Amino acid sequence: MTWKIFSFRVGRDLFSRMPLKERIAQAIFRFETQLSKLEQTASRLHQRDREMFERCIGAKAQGDIAHAIIYANECAEIRKMAKIVLSSQLALERVALRLKTIEEVGDILTHLGPVLSIVKETKGKLTTVIPEVSHELEEITEFLNGTVAEAGLTPEIDTNFETSSEEAKRVLEEASAIAEQKLKEIYPDLPIPPEGEAEAMKPLEAEALTEAGEVETLKTPEIKGSPAPSLDEAKEMLYTYLKQHKGELAFPQCCKELNLPRETVDEALKLLQQEGKIRLQ
Repeated sequence: MTWKIFSFRVGRDLFSRMPLKERIAQAIFRFETQLSKLEQTASRLHQRDREMFERCIGAKAQGDIAHAIIYANECAEIRKMAKIVLSSQLALERVALRLKTIEEVGDILTHLGPVLSIVKETKGKLTTVIPEVSHELEEITEFLNGTVAEAGLTPEIDTNFETSSEEAKRVLEEASAIAEQKLKEIYPDLPIPPEGEAEAMKPLEAEALTEAGEVETLKTPEIKGSPAPSLDEAKEMLYTYLKQHKGELAFPQCCKELNLPRETVDEALKLLQQEGKIRLQ
């Protein structure tokens, strides 16, 4: 049985006599148009990230840590937007599939509630990233709400609002998780951590402390047991040590605890300073 919708909407000067199936098909087409725009935006973001990433690598190679951090920060912001775009794509793809189910079986009561919830959340996320897509999603939402109202089905959908919201939440969470995983596959790790990523990544104020009378007579500790770690490994060991000791460094104690010679500790300190992870006082 084909449902017919008869309505007069003064606000849009629209008198419609359109079958429900045709209205759903129109909504699907509009969603697919927005998906195409999101795909184009994702491609542009990826290209922009690649440019900033290469500049970051170049700046770091030249020892220009200040500019390397600037480029890393830009990459981080681009990737935040890319995650929003990708998760929105995945969510709207689910919406389009759901609408196709409605188009085939006509079960608007069961399926349209979650669709409206997903579109509403996705629209909000895209407001600051792609305003034109967000605006179009608002228009499609009004179109679908009008379809529900004109079909006289609003009460039933309100009754199932909690169930619809739970399903929408699950779909959005799945889309976000998949988007995050895909981003890890698409975007390489940054060569230098961006500012503000986490407090743990904030440069440490390292104070080189000495015990009285030991600075000049300090001897390199004997390395025992396993082979000596590489300089990169020593650097990470020292950075962890500094975080645990709130940026304070007493060379005798540090060399003893890490089982590293003084020369290695000095070289690791220089590397950490060059990478902008610590500032020596």
